[in-house]
Amino acid sequence: MSAALDPRVIEQEIARIREKESSPYASGTKTNLFTLLIFRSGPTDSPADPVEASLQFLLGRRPARIITIVDGRGAPTEAWVSGRCFPDRRNRGVCFEEVRINAGDDGVGADPGAWAPLVIRDLPVFAWMPDGAAGLDLWKETLAAASGLIDKLVVDSTRAFPTAEAAAGSLVPWLRETAARVSLLADFGWRRGKVLREQTARSFDPPEMRAEIPLLRSARLWGGSAAEAQLYFRWLRARLERDVKVEHAWEGPLSEGFRITLKVEGAADVEVGCTKGGCLSRGEEKGAYRFPSDGEILLEEVDSIARDPVFTQVLEAGGQPDA
Repeated sequence: MSAALDPRVIEQEIARIREKESSPYASGTKTNLFTLLIFRSGPTDSPADPVEASLQFLLGRRPARIITIVDGRGAPTEAWVSGRCFPDRRNRGVCFEEVRINAGDDGVGADPGAWAPLVIRDLPVFAWMPDGAAGLDLWKETLAAASGLIDKLVVDSTRAFPTAEAAAGSLVPWLRETAARVSLLADFGWRRGKVLREQTARSFDPPEMRAEIPLLRSARLWGGSAAEAQLYFRWLRARLERDVKVEHAWEGPLSEGFRITLKVEGAADVEVGCTKGGCLSRGEEKGAYRFPSDGEILLEEVDSIARDPVFTQVLEAGGQPDA
């Protein structure tokens, strides 16, 4: 249904669609767990849209109200209502109640006061900015006005800073500035880099390796985006509580494989690696690892409103300029 942005009419349409979509599930439907606000800076109808792929992963796992606000300048504000369900293991309908708002030249869609009544009260509210720094700049005033509604803002630093030139000197100030505007900030780029941090730390778990930690002098990374590499190097320096020489030798998706070489004074290099198939190696030790999809990362983020103290520490840490 297409209509003007009237929350009362939209709620009536949501109720009608909810009843229609959930009727095949005799055991009833699971009630919503949260509201997800998605702010888009451009068209979202492509089948290859990574946001839609992530929502498809969530469908059937978490019931939610999804409000997508799209930059629709050049036309008046308009809203569409839809719904979709998928059965869980108990044959209960796990449903999305979806509202798409094209924020037009009249400024109504960009005004949180117009759509705030659609946010479900007493449940967590997550905002997702999937389109990078340009999207955040576009919706800066809207986010500021809606800050009291939002429990967590999720961004993707890899998409915001796709090149080393863009990330250099800008990534961390951008994340710090964004974090200052909201109650809680999460970053897809930080989450993807979890494997780098975990495997580096595990390399020094054996008692005989711990004496080498003060002797670690440099780190070289092959793989990962510029943002993921920069956050990894900042984490390493924060954990060591000192500066080390770092180099991002090659850029590429972490899911395609990566390698880390840690140079230790007076000892053999520590090597950490992963192939596209997911095999990790730390010296002679090998295991399996499956890289999370964006849908899996999004699921983890909407399941928690706890602060990540390590992410906060890394953003606040000083030290050398970022590589």
